[in-house]
Amino acid sequence: MPGVADRPFVEPSIEVLKEFVFPLVSGLVATDGVVYSPVGTVGTANSSIHDVIIDLGFKLALRSIEVGLTQRFDNQLTNSVASLDYYWQVRSQPHGSTYGWVNIQGTYTKVVPTSGVAGDPAEDTFSGYLSVASLPFTPIRIELTARGSVMDALRGQVKNSSFIKLMGIVIPGT
Repeated sequence: MPGVADRPFVEPSIEVLKEFVFPLVSGLVATDGVVYSPVGTVGTANSSIHDVIIDLGFKLALRSIEVGLTQRFDNQLTNSVASLDYYWQVRSQPHGSTYGWVNIQGTYTKVVPTSGVAGDPAEDTFSGYLSVASLPFTPIRIELTARGSVMDALRGQVKNSSFIKLMGIVIPGT
């Protein structure tokens, strides 16, 4: 009768799902509780408005990603309307390699009126879960990119309520 010594050794393991939530903007306390990222100027070519690398210090095999992203754009021209295209994208960026960008949502086109009383900033919020098929591991990079119809007329910012939640399994020894 075969005993335990006759079986190959298999180390038992339990995969424990860990959850990490990261605010995309941080700053001082505000009287109304709202803080925005530094202003990014939108040019007529693709411009990075906000770019964050999330590095846990170890590798996480991603199982789920949830986002809540709020951005606003304003127009610096007087008595003019400008339009812009913008999108959020994310990619795995493990040390020593880089994966391709994955769009979080499609490209949006927005008309932004003049700043001031008649031209409040154009603000949108995107939220939901992302497929992790093309995002296997951390660290990851998340970026808001925009392109305007008029050179340097538009500015963009990200609101402090914006977050990304990563759920996955810690890979030992990484």
